[in-house]
Amino acid sequence: MSEIEVTDVVEHENGDATYTFEMDDDSVKIVTELGIKLLLYCGACEVSTQEVFDELLQKAKNREVEIEETTAGRFDEYSHYGENNPPLMSNPGDKDYEV
Repeated sequence: MSEIEVTDVVEHENGDATYTFEMDDDSVKIVTELGIKLLLYCGACEVSTQEVFDELLQKAKNREVEIEETTAGRFDEYSHYGENNPPLMSNPGDKDYEV
């Protein structure tokens, strides 16, 4: 099993941070392969790595907004479903219900 552990985080005044990782040999190999694959895909698509990272961050932000909109008003202050707070469903049409 591969393992990656964050061993140190240094936050800088400009908001950046430097992370130090401890990895076993398998993890180093996997991370290296994924990094090279990312670079090759970016080159083939003529997209910079920064554009890829920016798009991923934007997708994460959009997903957070979707989750907030979906769950708004569904839970009480104790994070319990209330009488007026039905359980969430991804898409009821996707479920196979017996009637």
